[in-house]
Amino acid sequence: MGQREFWHRAQLDRRRTPDHPVVEAYVVSKIDVLRAYLELDSTTKVLDVGCGNGFFMYYFDRICDVHGVDFSEKMLAINPVKKTSLMDAENLRFDNNSYDVVFCHALLHHVDHIDRVVREMRRVSRKHVVLLEPNRSNPLMFLFAALKKEERKALHFSLDYCTDLAVRNGLRVVDSFSYGLIVPNKTPSLALPLTRRFDFKQPWGMTNFVIAQK
Repeated sequence: MGQREFWHRAQLDRRRTPDHPVVEAYVVSKIDVLRAYLELDSTTKVLDVGCGNGFFMYYFDRICDVHGVDFSEKMLAINPVKKTSLMDAENLRFDNNSYDVVFCHALLHHVDHIDRVVREMRRVSRKHVVLLEPNRSNPLMFLFAALKKEERKALHFSLDYCTDLAVRNGLRVVDSFSYGLIVPNKTPSLALPLTRRFDFKQPWGMTNFVIAQK
């Protein structure tokens, strides 16, 4: 199954919604972390690249002026925030320096030309680019990526790889780290009280953060 078919498959109809308690716990803690580095308020223009069904966009929309883009009509149709555009991340149809923050979550390990996407994100950003990707150093994440063909590129995504990805595409890294143990679509609701206790920076965290500037 190719990536386009993967993001239009029928199983996505059962995907958790952005207001699901596990998704909320996963996203809100990460936005709180970002607010230590970025000014995020009603005047901040944020572009969510590969916004999907709105996991992050739903919460950014409460505090920022956010626009989302994705190449999947199916995902955009179930995104509760309608300020979206159907668009390929390798060719963002925006002018240079259009957004204060250009953000992506779990996108880069699904695209064909990773560097091209990061360069496009840098081009349309006025200042900040934020990359969130799975951490292959987490054993469970490594196993999931190894077993799922459409997730296989995540096997490259160590924290060093993510940091180098930003640097080699002309960005200055402000900070990079791995964080948390919640997985938005896989963590059982009953396990949430336990996994929330691990919402901090740690080498085995599920999610790699790279916070960068132009």
